[in-house]
Amino acid sequence: MSDSDRGVAVVGDTTVDLYPTDGGPIAPGSGFEWHVGGTATNAARWAAAAGCEVDLVTNVGTDVLGAAAAGDLANGPVGTERLARVDAPSPLTLYAGAAGDEEWNAWVAGSCYGFTPPEDPASFAASYERILLEGVTLPAAVNGATVRRLAAAAAERGTRVAFDLNGRPNQWSGPEEYRDALREVLPRCDLLFAGTDDLGVAGVEPTPAGLLELLPADHSATAFVTDGGDATRAMRIDDGAVTERLTVAPPSATVATPAGAGDAFAGAVLAARHGGASDLRRLATVGNAAGAAAVETVGAFDADAAATDRSF
Repeated sequence: MSDSDRGVAVVGDTTVDLYPTDGGPIAPGSGFEWHVGGTATNAARWAAAAGCEVDLVTNVGTDVLGAAAAGDLANGPVGTERLARVDAPSPLTLYAGAAGDEEWNAWVAGSCYGFTPPEDPASFAASYERILLEGVTLPAAVNGATVRRLAAAAAERGTRVAFDLNGRPNQWSGPEEYRDALREVLPRCDLLFAGTDDLGVAGVEPTPAGLLELLPADHSATAFVTDGGDATRAMRIDDGAVTERLTVAPPSATVATPAGAGDAFAGAVLAARHGGASDLRRLATVGNAAGAAAVETVGAFDADAAATDRSF
């Protein structure tokens, strides 16, 4: 079996996301719409919409929301054979952004948030050409030990590992704990996605130089640092030296919500990379295009928006 036949796996979280329907302050009687989200789920669906064969490794609850989420995913473009139904409440998030400010409330404690570890990490990793691991599952209280095992197993089996930092300040006691956790995983990864806010959680400069501080001195990878609607900074690293560096401005977009832009970027780049694209500018451009499409819709993913440009 060739690498191109093996597809990719995206490993991480699924959430049920609620959005106010009237755009005003939340008050008694407010209406809401729900979407299936979560960083891993968003990235997987964008990659699949771009034509990549993707399996999603995640949990959904056995409650009514979990059943709805499972049905939604089963009818979508991602492979759900590795989706686990867990006897626990579904993770629920509420978007309460106003005046362009992103603000979330999340009900995750006691839920099925995260993913169910594969019984044999080595065999699992060998089934794929690449796996994308999501940083929101890196805390010990979620899937930290399994994330490290999967990264190590993939590296040993020759499976490439992508990692999206997705640092959340409420998941870590402070920057040092987060940096220590990252430094156990990043040496296994050759494709990296970091937002400037992620790097801020790690207590490093929110620039490519800050990301380099988290990597081994002899590391090789392709890395992207995104910053909302500002230009993406991309770099190629070979044996610790930056051999190519560029910035690519995203297309203009009318922002409905900023949710899911980074996940869309990662999913589109993952698909392009799996399809054989290696040009750094090309990868940054398709990632930016996906991120711009994501923010123009309410909810983190829109299949029609993703399908408008199959060049992802």
